[in-house]
Amino acid sequence: MALDPAENPVQGGQNAQEIDPPGATISPAQDAHEETQPAGQGAHIEADSFGDNDSALGDDEQSMTTSIESSIRDYRIEHGRTYHKYKDGQYAYPNDEAEKDRLDLMHHLQNMILGNKLYLAPIPNDVQNVLDIGTGTGIWAIEFADDHPSAVVVGTDLSPIQPTFIPPNCSFIVDDANDEWVFKQKFDFIHARQLHCAVEEKKMIRQAYDNLQPGGWIELQDLTFPVGNDDNTLTKEHAVYQWSEHMLEASRRINQDLDKPSKYAEWMRDAGFVNVNHVFLKCPANPWPKDKGMKTLGMWHLANTLDGLEGFTMAFFTRILGWQPEEVQVFLTKVREDTKNRQIHNYWPVYVSYGQKPL
Repeated sequence: MALDPAENPVQGGQNAQEIDPPGATISPAQDAHEETQPAGQGAHIEADSFGDNDSALGDDEQSMTTSIESSIRDYRIEHGRTYHKYKDGQYAYPNDEAEKDRLDLMHHLQNMILGNKLYLAPIPNDVQNVLDIGTGTGIWAIEFADDHPSAVVVGTDLSPIQPTFIPPNCSFIVDDANDEWVFKQKFDFIHARQLHCAVEEKKMIRQAYDNLQPGGWIELQDLTFPVGNDDNTLTKEHAVYQWSEHMLEASRRINQDLDKPSKYAEWMRDAGFVNVNHVFLKCPANPWPKDKGMKTLGMWHLANTLDGLEGFTMAFFTRILGWQPEEVQVFLTKVREDTKNRQIHNYWPVYVSYGQKPL
């Protein structure tokens, strides 16, 4: 079943349902003006040398929420995976245990890409009201709340998959960011990442502007399509290239283009934000680089891809492109082979865009 482009909400508005606030830890986020540079920033990545048959990671490949209305927890079951029920069909990725594990892995990968930081915007350490849109498992909000005990952190998502035991200054809401926002307070920092096909970004940026205090910041972090390759080791015959193009085609059919992150900074300026910064980073698709740090990023990203590939793909290909599940599974076998092949020097473009509401 194709998604209806007209029904495009994801968080943030009138029909919000609060999850009772009751952790996790990471090193404190650093100020954006420190000299630590995010991994892969705009640089050419040098490939390591491997034998022709060295295409896999080997051993490195191993890779209770509180009660609310039962209708929200009555998840859609499709092809053996569960999907959100609230605003059914809006978001094409699963919300089951396997996906929760992958989201937490992706969280740590994202922090590594940013130089072991939760964010890049130069927000003050005593920031007060913080909103995390599309919070997923809530891990970013929880770690931010741990690192900033004076802040009040709210995370919103279509799925109530966040943990019960969280910091006292953190809470979660089942909500759709495409609805009109009706928060009682203005925020000092609004954060969102990996919103692929979950929200209409232009509208979200405008709503964020209206819901920020003067001087407050917004930051969006997103991996974007298509897959990148700088040395022609990827060709149109490769299944991973075809997969990337099919994903883009499906996203465009529902007006949720997967290549939007490159436009975030422009849209922030159009909405009235100042001091806008737009950081372009590269994350290797597997451990092909020679540099040890980039190789580690590639190892993490390969694990993330292999864990999540079916979840990323199934709804897009079956609901939107009309593929049969069996066709998808056969195709993904070839995609996995290419994804593990260190002779293909792919990377995923990552954009971090942040801006400030004028004082």
